[in-house]
Amino acid sequence: MPMSVRLATEEDRPAVLALLRSAHEDAVPEEERGEKGFVQGEWDEEALAAVASGPGIFLAEEKDELAGVVVTADDGDAAGLPAAVRRTAESTRRLEGPVLLYGPVVVAPKFRGRGAVRFLLSGMALMLGERYPSAALVVEDANQRAIKVHRALGMKKHTRFTLDDRAYTVFVFAPKDFLPKRAK
Repeated sequence: MPMSVRLATEEDRPAVLALLRSAHEDAVPEEERGEKGFVQGEWDEEALAAVASGPGIFLAEEKDELAGVVVTADDGDAAGLPAAVRRTAESTRRLEGPVLLYGPVVVAPKFRGRGAVRFLLSGMALMLGERYPSAALVVEDANQRAIKVHRALGMKKHTRFTLDDRAYTVFVFAPKDFLPKRAK
């Protein structure tokens, strides 16, 4: 059965939280974060409920197994989000809007290197592309895996900024132009 993408439901939250927490910066040894990637922020049931009320949380699955997740928010709802996301929303005000803020994006280890991020973002773009002419992701520069993945996907570097002594890069793309490709 091929990989599929769908919106997460409330019943999916325990699996989504487990995947997000497995990639959290506190769970990934510091010396491995650049290569393996990592997630920032506090992710709990309340945080997921807050973002689920927006554009949604998207899941990639294969044979009913969670392959990956992408969290999204509308740029108009950025006020309650982490400072780096708020700064990203401010930096994208000049883009054609509304702007879809996405991330974190996490792929389960066994599905990495198989095009799961492209597939997940393509499914998200198919569902939201008409509503959001622009999408943006903020990545801490120490997260070299995420930077490489988004560059390989053809995302454009929009801006860079520093916040609390951490350097960040904002990537943007037009969801309607992000053509779906099958995961391997």
